[in-house]
Amino acid sequence: MIHDLIQIIAAFFGSLGFAILFNIRGKDLFWTAFGGLLDWWVYVLAGIWCTGDAFRYFYAALFLGIYSEFMARRRKVPTTVYLVVGFIPLIPGSALFMTMNFAFAEEWQNCVHYGLVAINTAVAIAGGIVVSMVLVNIFFSIKRKIREQSS
Repeated sequence: MIHDLIQIIAAFFGSLGFAILFNIRGKDLFWTAFGGLLDWWVYVLAGIWCTGDAFRYFYAALFLGIYSEFMARRRKVPTTVYLVVGFIPLIPGSALFMTMNFAFAEEWQNCVHYGLVAINTAVAIAGGIVVSMVLVNIFFSIKRKIREQSS
């Protein structure tokens, strides 16, 4: 439990550091970093129900996409401001490092294994973002149609 809490807090500060690096200002600085915190929290929570890492990354990316869309509309900034900073905790850095490490050591079986893990993670993240964008577009088009019918 404490280990998970430390990870979530670290995700916030890691995202905050990149938000500062990307020159995000004002209240958006906090809310983008908070997106990274929530994103990693969803990843940790998904570990309770999902055994595979790919599903955990998918659900975290799905949540981040929805969060980014709604916050971008609320704060009137581009969605990518929230997406890019929120993705920082999800980057499969260890798998990428291990892939390169085994490639330089010429241990090809391990290199391929970790390379596939990194690709699997990237596909899960991309899938979560695509599904979230589709869901948000459906939500807002239904909301628009309801508004047009009522007026």
